[in-house]
Amino acid sequence: MYADKVDYQFSRLRYQADFENLTEDEFQLLKANVLLRSYKKGQVLFDEGDARDRLYYVVEGLVRIERYDESATYYYYDYVSNNSVFPLGGIFEAEVYTHSAQALTDIETFYFPTQIYEQICQKNNKQLLYLIKKQNKIIESHQLRLQTGLTSNAHDRVTQNLYILKRELGHQESKSKTTIPFPITLKELAVNSGTTRETAGQVIKKLKEKGLIDYDKKIFTFYEKAIK
Repeated sequence: MYADKVDYQFSRLRYQADFENLTEDEFQLLKANVLLRSYKKGQVLFDEGDARDRLYYVVEGLVRIERYDESATYYYYDYVSNNSVFPLGGIFEAEVYTHSAQALTDIETFYFPTQIYEQICQKNNKQLLYLIKKQNKIIESHQLRLQTGLTSNAHDRVTQNLYILKRELGHQESKSKTTIPFPITLKELAVNSGTTRETAGQVIKKLKEKGLIDYDKKIFTFYEKAIK
C-alpha cells in the first residue's frame, strides 16, 4: 500500500518544472529510488555538515534553510515551499550540506539519492540548462537579501524583507491581494531583518494603518502593489 501511494504521488510530478525535462527512463529511475516522508513542525531534515546524500522535494508545507558563521553573528536564511527540489547549492561537488533545514510547518516531502539525481542531470542537457536558470534566480534572490541587509534603517529592512517574503512565498488571490499561506511570526521577520520584535511590530502596525497589509493569526496579506 505504501509503495502504491509513493508511486501514485510521485507520478503526479512528472510535468512539474523540476522534472519535465527528464526522459521517461530518467524519471522512472528517479521514481524507483524515491521515498515519501512527513515531518512535523520544528523537525530537522538535515544539519550543516551532514553527508549530502539526499535531495528533497517539498510537496506541501514550508522549510527554512539557515546557517550561522562560527561567531554566530552572521545569519543566512532561505525558504523552500511547495514544488521545489532542494538543496541545489554545491550540486555536483559538495560532499556535505553547508546549512541546516527545518520544517516551519508540518510538511510532506519526497527525497531521493543525490548521486542518482546528479548522474541524470549530467547526461541531460535540457535539465542542465534548467538547473543553470534556476540557480541564477536563486542568486538574484540572494543578492536582493544582501542589499536589504546593508540598509542601515531598521524600518526599511523590515519593509524590504516583507517584499521578499511576498515575492517568494505569496499567492496572488486577485489583482490587488496577495497572501502568504504560511504562518510567519514577528520574531521570524525580526531575525531575518536584523532587528527587534518590537521594531518589526511597529512597522507592521504602520503598514496596517495605511491599509497596505493585514496580519492575522501569523498570516500576512498584502494589498495592491504597496510593498516594492
